Parts: sequence; structure tokens; C-alpha cells
Amino acid sequence: MKIGLSSQLGAAAQRWIDGAVTDHFASRLFEKDARLWGKAAESEATHRLGWVDNPSRWLPLVEELETFRVKLAQQGVTSVILCGMGGSSLAPEVMAKQAGVDLRIVDSTHPDQLSPVVGGDLSHTVVVVSSKSGGTLETDSQRRLFESALTSQGLNPAERIVIVTDPDSPLHQEAVSAGYRVFTGDANIGGRFSALSPFGLVPACLAGIDVRRILADATDAWEACRLDRSDNPGLVLGAALAAGYPEHNKLLLKPHNRLPGLGDWVEQLVAESTGKEGQGLLPVVDSSLSDISDAITVGDGQNPSEVTLEATLGEHFLIWEVATALACQMLGVNPFDQPNVESAKAAAKELLESSTRGLRGETVLEGMSLWSPAGIPPEVATVHGLMSWWRSLLQERSYGAFCVFGDHGLVEPWNDARRSVESATGRPITVGFGPRFLHSTGQLHKGGPPEGVFLQVIQTPDSSLSIPGRDFDLGTLLVAQAHGDAQVLADAGLAVLSITATSQQLPRLWEALKG
Repeated sequence: MKIGLSSQLGAAAQRWIDGAVTDHFASRLFEKDARLWGKAAESEATHRLGWVDNPSRWLPLVEELETFRVKLAQQGVTSVILCGMGGSSLAPEVMAKQAGVDLRIVDSTHPDQLSPVVGGDLSHTVVVVSSKSGGTLETDSQRRLFESALTSQGLNPAERIVIVTDPDSPLHQEAVSAGYRVFTGDANIGGRFSALSPFGLVPACLAGIDVRRILADATDAWEACRLDRSDNPGLVLGAALAAGYPEHNKLLLKPHNRLPGLGDWVEQLVAESTGKEGQGLLPVVDSSLSDISDAITVGDGQNPSEVTLEATLGEHFLIWEVATALACQMLGVNPFDQPNVESAKAAAKELLESSTRGLRGETVLEGMSLWSPAGIPPEVATVHGLMSWWRSLLQERSYGAFCVFGDHGLVEPWNDARRSVESATGRPITVGFGPRFLHSTGQLHKGGPPEGVFLQVIQTPDSSLSIPGRDFDLGTLLVAQAHGDAQVLADAGLAVLSITATSQQLPRLWEALKG
């Protein structure tokens, strides 16, 4: 592993590194000292530091998983589907991309995305349902859909669904009663710090990924990161991330050639951990920008950047976790809570229980339905004019966020539009697919610095998908989550424009965004 800082950033970070060494931050962290983030965070931190244990603790689990994988193969299982949100899916996703292994991630509530999956041939598939709390609404809905689909195809869900959850969670209790194979995590590890735990390892190993190698590399990083030394890569990275705060509060994450998808995992870890109480660092994944005044760039050493980290995937996991813990101390926030994630969940739940759910005062423009708490300017008469107005809201230090409740398979057109807006405005733009981003950057959107300008797009489903045992279908859930998030953003005084459009109308919207 190798980490480097530009001369200017290195000078700014050095005093923080020296301070961390003097204060024994690393050794105290790995001794699970919950006082590192202040009195207010102590009770939470007391039961959120299981991730600092030696990663090799999970080798017996890997041996069990490898035996189970052979058994599944003997039963004809050749593919793995993972149902999980946030920390339960992002680490396995990057592991699969790095290894070139097919692992189907289901972290959407959009009917068009789930219909072909649950309606396809599942005879050679095992479904991993992963939820730390055991009560995540999206994951519970997905589990119900797959249980029904497996049964309809003459397959026994108890033989084809594997559960990963915390001990004694509602899902754990229900799964045991139903006869499912259950792998339990460590309740003292929070979701976004769970990459090197059963939530990362179970789906990855069942998909055929060499998790022994990942754990071995992570153990090497563990040995380096627990030392109170100025060359500790976790301390160096953490100090670099936050040394220029608040002037530099954005991280431009350059594409990682050897580890595709790493940025999405880093995005959740950093944004959800730091983004609260008006503070926070915004990661911008695969940004096309460079050298903007309120950001630093982070790369893999292939191109010039202010921070370069050359490491294996297992090393990245551990180093970034330590770095985030230090950056949170520097910002004065609790790295382990996510208060604003809960506010969005509560808003969606309230809408689902309302007799008027799905209704809000909207206007129609070129067949698209619009909503904004501040209203649409009367001079806006076309979609191109609408997008021009939205871009004009991006001011110095602003960032834009495309919050897309639609088909994840359309990520490239959205990224093309993102790059065009970045080029035109000089401001960073993030792309998040809902409800996935609600468990990631959604915390920073509402709890971080009030600099976001939000473009929410709800892609009208072409299909309908009922959720067994629920009085709402998947499309209704999607709309409630989108409307709830937009309302919470609006209540926080942030700029929000919500557009509901069909899949056929999206190309017109992309072109309008490009200006």
C-alpha cells in the first residue's frame, strides 16, 4: 500500500497527523476507546467499534461459506442475487466488480427493475437477503417478492434464500422459524463499516470471490493502521480529507482503473459518517472536474491528484474506515449515527399510511409533472428553459445532486448529463439512484452543509408489482420514498425540483440538461 499527498496538502495535513500521533488516536481507536469523538457520541461509539478487530477473525466463517458454496453448486446453483441496501450491498458490489464475478444486486424498489428479475428463471439461483436491522422496508419487500416467485416456480424458499442479519433482529427470528440458513453479523459493527464482516463476506464468497485474499490484505492494513506513527496510511488519508475543512469540503473521487465501483462504497462511508450537524465532506464519484476551489481530488496514482492511494481492495476497506473515523473527529461529529436517514424513512412511512398518498400540488410541462417548494418561475415555458433555470441555482460552493428514482441500468445517460452540467457550471454534480442513495448520501444531503441543489426525477413505472402481505405495491412505495425525501429536503430550506417523467420522456430531459 502506498499513499501520497501533494506538497501543499501534505503541509496542511501534517499538523493533524502529528496531533493524532501525539494523542495516540490509532492505538486508542483499535483499543475501542469510545471517547475519541466526544461525550455526545460516546454511548453510540461504545457499541460501534467491532470493525477494528483483526479481519482474520472471520476466517472460520469463510471456511463454512466455502463448504456451503460447494453444497449449493451440487444442487445446481450457479448464480447469486443479493437483496440489500447501503452497507449491505455496496461492499459486495465492488468486490464483484473487481473480481469480474456476476453478482446481481437488488437495491431498488422500481417495478421495472425488479419485475424481470423476480419473473425470470430462478431454478439455478440463491438469493441472499441482507439487513442489519432486520427491518429495512426495501429489503423486506424484496424478500417477500422472491419468496413468492420461488414458490410459484416450485422451489422451496428455505433452500434458496440465505439470510444475513444481526443476532436477534426481527429478520433473524422470522428466518429461523421459517427454516432459512442464517448468517449473523456482529451487532457492534455499523452498516457502512461492515465490508469486512458477514454483510460483505457472505454474498461475495457465495458468488465465488476470493474473500480469503481480501481478508489477508485487510489484515496487512490493520497491522499498519493501528500504529501511532506518522506514516500510518489511515491517519494520513483521514488528515488529508479534512485538513482543509471547511474551505475544502468536497472530495472529487477520480475513476479507479483497478477497482471499479470503489467510489460508490467510499461515497456512503464518508458522506453518511461525516454529513450531519451542518458539517460534512461530500464525495463526488468519477467527477470530470479538477482544481475547483472548495474541493480536493483523490485518485489511484494513475493521474495527477492531491491524494493518491495505491492499495488492494482489502487494504482500501480498512484504510478508508480508519481515515473516516479520524476525519469525523476533526470535524467534531459522531461517525456512527445517521439521524437524517431516519427522517426520510419517517416521511415515506407517513405518506404510505396517508389516504392522500401520492398527491401534491404539481404543474405539467411538456407532459412532465413538476413540483418545487418555491414554485416554478412563470417565465419557464419549456423543459430546456426549466433545466436552464435549475442550472442557474448552482452558485459558488454549491453542488448539484441528481436523485433518480428510476432504472439503475440508465446510469450512463445520467452520467453523460452530469458531465455536461459540470462542464457548463464548474460545479460538482452527484448521481444517486433511489432509494439506494437514501442510505448513503441522503444523510449528508439533509444533515450536511446546506449547499445542495437537488433535481429529483421519478421515472414512471411501465409495470406494476404487488408486494405479498402489503397493502401497497412497489410503485407506490417508490413514489412515497421519493416524495418523502423531497419534502424533507424542502423542509430543510434546500432547493428542490422534482420531475415525474416516463421512460420515453427521459431522453428529452437529458438533452435539456446538456443545454
